[in-house]
Amino acid sequence: MGDAGSGFLGITLAAFSLRAGHIDPNLFYCWLILSGVFICDATFTLLRRLLNGEKVYQAHRSHAYQYASRRFASHKTVTLSVIAINLLWLFPLALLTALRLIDGTIALVVAYAPLIALAWAFSAGKPEAHPDTPPSNS
Repeated sequence: MGDAGSGFLGITLAAFSLRAGHIDPNLFYCWLILSGVFICDATFTLLRRLLNGEKVYQAHRSHAYQYASRRFASHKTVTLSVIAINLLWLFPLALLTALRLIDGTIALVVAYAPLIALAWAFSAGKPEAHPDTPPSNS
């Protein structure tokens, strides 16, 4: 999709989420929950790169999904995993929030906690090791 396509998509989804939140604040939480995989990966990656002193505006290959696709040697596996996370984890939490069976803030924390752990586990934001450099144990 590239930066231009993903930027446009992100702005469009943000506008939809703000409009939904204007109608009902719980719907804003639903949008945040359903966008959790992308929000957590992008935010975790950006913060780690910023803390490492990297230029966050430069191209990189250090998102969790990029590390995962290299680890499993398959974009398909990663895509199917994201679909499963959305259907089996995030959608039920968003639905419970929309139906007011769980508070939006609590649902957001419950939804994001394992996603942040996954971003950390897949080294999101860490500089990519060069092929000539042996992997570090840190």
